[in-house]
Amino acid sequence: MANPKKIKVLYIEDDTDVRMLVRKVLDKKGSFHYMEASTGLSGLEIAIKEKPRLIIMDIDLPDIRGDELTTKIKNTQALKDTVIIALSGVREQNIREKVLVAGAAGYIKKPIDVAKFPDQILRFLAGDKEVVEQEEKEYYHEQYELSIVDRLTHKVQELEISNQRLESTSQNLARNIKSFQNMLGSISALQSCQNPAEFKKILVQEIARNFGFERCAFLDVNHENMSLEVKYAQGIAQKDWGRYTYPVTSPAIQQFFKENQIIQIQKVEEVKEPLLKSFLDELKTRQFVFAYLGTPIGQVQSTEIREGVLPLLESFLPSLHDREDMDIDIILGNLEEYLSSESLYRAGFLFMDHQGTGREIDDNEIRFLETLIRTASYMYQNISLMEQLRFLFIKAEKEAITDPLTNLYNYRYFIHQLNREISRAQRHHSIFSLIMIDIDYFKNYNDAYGHQSGDLILQRIARSMVENTRNSDMVCRYGGEEFCVICPELSRGDAKKMAEKLRQIVEKLELPQIETVPGGKLTISSGIASFPEDGDTAYQLILNADRALYRAKATGRNKVCAIIDET
Repeated sequence: MANPKKIKVLYIEDDTDVRMLVRKVLDKKGSFHYMEASTGLSGLEIAIKEKPRLIIMDIDLPDIRGDELTTKIKNTQALKDTVIIALSGVREQNIREKVLVAGAAGYIKKPIDVAKFPDQILRFLAGDKEVVEQEEKEYYHEQYELSIVDRLTHKVQELEISNQRLESTSQNLARNIKSFQNMLGSISALQSCQNPAEFKKILVQEIARNFGFERCAFLDVNHENMSLEVKYAQGIAQKDWGRYTYPVTSPAIQQFFKENQIIQIQKVEEVKEPLLKSFLDELKTRQFVFAYLGTPIGQVQSTEIREGVLPLLESFLPSLHDREDMDIDIILGNLEEYLSSESLYRAGFLFMDHQGTGREIDDNEIRFLETLIRTASYMYQNISLMEQLRFLFIKAEKEAITDPLTNLYNYRYFIHQLNREISRAQRHHSIFSLIMIDIDYFKNYNDAYGHQSGDLILQRIARSMVENTRNSDMVCRYGGEEFCVICPELSRGDAKKMAEKLRQIVEKLELPQIETVPGGKLTISSGIASFPEDGDTAYQLILNADRALYRAKATGRNKVCAIIDET
């Protein structure tokens, strides 16, 4: 008989030692499936995803008050029936009454009694609920609302102080209100960018629009020939972009941006370097602004970057399927290699000028532009870093659950998903079927053509199975030349039809003919087991599907058998 399903419990607490204690206490009891979170908002994400029956939370969380989080959870439709217990050592007057008014079922004071604690929470799960006397409830509800208003007021005051400091700093630069607004508008537009390429394009558009330059071009670094080439431009026809190139190794570039991120040349005659002078003559400019988008690599310590990246790394982990299968050190190693590459710090250069109007470039305008470029450099670096992190984690997650040869899900993920499908079918009283597939006489093919050709056959058959199953079906590589297909909502009879369809498709594939295989071609045999008739555990379903497959192979191969066919 299967063990009773464990009770899902989520503990939200920022103190690692307390979380470890509660985990030990609940693990010892053996009837709980324990989850944890260190912040209120991450705990809320886990709760929405996992839907625990019980949430235990501290009151004094780093990002949100526990009583406020309780109210939020109770107003979340998917969690409205979740039991919440406040576990806290906060010495605030009437804290118990406030958390009960907020929606908690009970309040347990720290330190906990480890002997009594599991029974305490079981009583709350059974329906016990601490209450505030009716005549006091209205009073404490009012006090709770007032405390929320006080905290919001305090937050607003903090924001106001921060804004005042920002305005005070900006006043030293701000002589032109319109330029200030335009700069903020540009930053706002850049914040919406999703990738580095879009960022560069929007930056050019914003500078041309908000600072009134007739021409603005982003010069990207071509690392193959180490030249600067126009990537995006306003005021320059796209057909002319290829005309304007300049060597990135030029001494003028190094000298210009040795100490400054933006330079202003009032008269092109001031430029003495011949190659740059010819470049500017080609552009027919008389005065221009040249800016560097990036952070000098010498100003950044790799250890500091690693420490700064670790919180970002942690933010990706909760969304991943199998974080325990991922070697975080490998990801960090790949990331450090990227962090040491110059491409992260030298994004490119911006050229700006007023070609035909004769308008002078205002010094005040340059100060605002310099602030924008400096801010944009850090924003670009952050976007680039996040994109690289996303790429590394997607790659790591895919590798953790995917068979590298066939690109199908691997054995471990198959077992995980089979158990999930069993749980889902049990909850919804639904059915599903499991098809186990084996390539007939595959060893003969390998012996005749070699393993490399055998790998190509595995890939071809795997692709045909993916292409000819439903989107809801999951095709996995079980091992060697064996495959499995999990078919949700599919009866035994329909699964046999699916397997027969796959059998016919593989039989008709244009694969090399070999004399050592009966009929001269590769075929597949399939065994089928269905939930719940043929088993209600992963072990039973796999065992029975494998027995049916064995029968198919023992009675001639190139056929489909279900476990029921044995009777």
